[in-house]
Amino acid sequence: MMNAFKDFGGLFGYDLFKVLIILVITAIAFLLSKWIIRKILLKWAGKTKTSLDDRLFNVSGGPLRFVILVVGINYALQSYAELLTPGVKSHFDSIFYVLIAGTITLWLMRMVTNFFEWYAETIAIRTESSADDEFIPLIIRLTKIAIGSIALIVMLKHFNQDVQSLVVSLGVGSLALALAAQETLSNMIAGFVIMTDRPFRVGDRIELSDGKVGDVYQVGLRSTKLMTFDNTLVIVPNSEIVKERVVNRSYPDPLIRVRIDVGVAYSSDVDKVKKVLIDIFKNHPQILDDPEPKAYFLNFGDSSLDFMVQGRVNSWKKQFATSDELRSQILKRFNEEGIEIPFPQNDVWIRSGQQPEQNKPSE
Repeated sequence: MMNAFKDFGGLFGYDLFKVLIILVITAIAFLLSKWIIRKILLKWAGKTKTSLDDRLFNVSGGPLRFVILVVGINYALQSYAELLTPGVKSHFDSIFYVLIAGTITLWLMRMVTNFFEWYAETIAIRTESSADDEFIPLIIRLTKIAIGSIALIVMLKHFNQDVQSLVVSLGVGSLALALAAQETLSNMIAGFVIMTDRPFRVGDRIELSDGKVGDVYQVGLRSTKLMTFDNTLVIVPNSEIVKERVVNRSYPDPLIRVRIDVGVAYSSDVDKVKKVLIDIFKNHPQILDDPEPKAYFLNFGDSSLDFMVQGRVNSWKKQFATSDELRSQILKRFNEEGIEIPFPQNDVWIRSGQQPEQNKPSE
């Protein structure tokens, strides 16, 4: 059999004949791998409950076929000894090594990306916490950087480059970069702390130490964005927000208190005022029955008897509108019940009379 191949190869040159055989085998392997992935592996993956295997097989087909093609062409060229001198052969070896290493690197990056995207779509969406949703993009980036760095070091090592000196240079460069960008790094570390500690989440209403109140719009690595009542976006560096006192009005309990202070005339019936205030709160559709509304007689004010009434709504988004409606109803009901809300007033006493005997001037 070998003699027949050699005789046939002698018509075109034995090396050229080997090249043709290798290219034919490469083409067969290329088509066979494509058929196996599409007709067998993907068909089998479609029967499983998870879609992860479908994703991984889909991203693996292209790189696998490319590697088969590159390896086949490389062997074909290596077999054509008349064409390749030792120097040319070395150059081809280097080119094909870079192509294969680069393809495997990109394939690993795509595998990582698809795995975490599958996790975000199927697993993370079922969890109560949104931390995993926010960490997934960061994990994907860091994993890609790690894979790319390892691949670069391996390729440099293959070409007999001094990797240690490169690592030292990168270390010195990283130190210089860290000193130059320490504020940015401080914000990034603070952002990582916020994502880990979870003092607030996207959608929570928070109050900063300077009195600014807003809804958390986005928590990033460098800054936290708040949407204010004026529908303006306030960007606060993470390094600042982790140092100051933050009041979270939405967590851990989404219920929020609606409190209204009101003063009535001194001639008012205290029990009646309490009853009216509680009745107004209980009849409002947004005020919850549990915990039930309460009214308190707070203080003897300068011009009025001071009361406070409070109830709960199930979201901070309803707090402002509900407070407005309750104040309007209190004013209307007080007018109907004859309960007076007094103006600020002061009583002035003027003392008059004759001067005491001891203070009269002597004659």
